[in-house]
Amino acid sequence: MSVAAIVIDNFIEDYDVWEKIQSGISGYLNSSQYSENRTSLHSEINSWIKGKLTSLNLWQDSWENEISSFSSLNVLPKGLNVESADPTNGGYHREQGGYILYIHPVWESSWGGILKFKNCSIDKIEPKPNRFVWINPGVWHGIEVVDNGASTSRVTVVAWPTGTIEYPSADIVINTL
Repeated sequence: MSVAAIVIDNFIEDYDVWEKIQSGISGYLNSSQYSENRTSLHSEINSWIKGKLTSLNLWQDSWENEISSFSSLNVLPKGLNVESADPTNGGYHREQGGYILYIHPVWESSWGGILKFKNCSIDKIEPKPNRFVWINPGVWHGIEVVDNGASTSRVTVVAWPTGTIEYPSADIVINTL
């Protein structure tokens, strides 16, 4: 079986860094509009991600330019279906690889916003705060709608660098069938 995705929980281990992220995203937590933001905080978070991936021997130097071009701080508000634009694929899409770091402060399972996978050993991953997910190229995935009862928007940093990674020590390893 090939690796479709990996999940690393408690990705940002430095408490001060996590607190800086939390103070920087407060304006996004109750947004009513979807947005993709490129800010100094976004750049700083990507630097921290690079540092962590480097320490795990997962960083690829070719990603540097791709991440600066194809990355953003994303805000998914309650009730918005971002997968409805392409009904042909049933709410799923795929890329050449990429990552998601969930940076909202809290999350309850009942709030939705689940990362879903198609044709994989695990079909859903909860968007827990400080969870990092790497999705390998060509893996069908999508995002469930955030429930209107959620107390916060789903806030992430995403990037789409080209490449495949495997990390057997990940908290969750998702395989294709």
